[in-house]
Amino acid sequence: STIDKNAFKSCKNLKKITIKSKKLKSVGKNAFKGINAECKIKVPKSKLKEYKKLLAKKGQKKTVKITTLRHLMVVR
Repeated sequence: STIDKNAFKSCKNLKKITIKSKKLKSVGKNAFKGINAECKIKVPKSKLKEYKKLLAKKGQKKTVKITTLRHLMVVR
């Protein structure tokens, strides 16, 4: 899977991005340039370290957080 260059460029209202894929291979230049400074990018827990490196310096401000997906468990 890939995220193309300029994919979310200038999406100022974008406050949450969820990446469910565990097969993300590349992210294009400036893919996140101009997104909301308080945006949270959520990724699978097993890929957090790898995806932080992959998503680094793709145009987003340093205030954008990359965190893990939270799975809710239903107990009956």
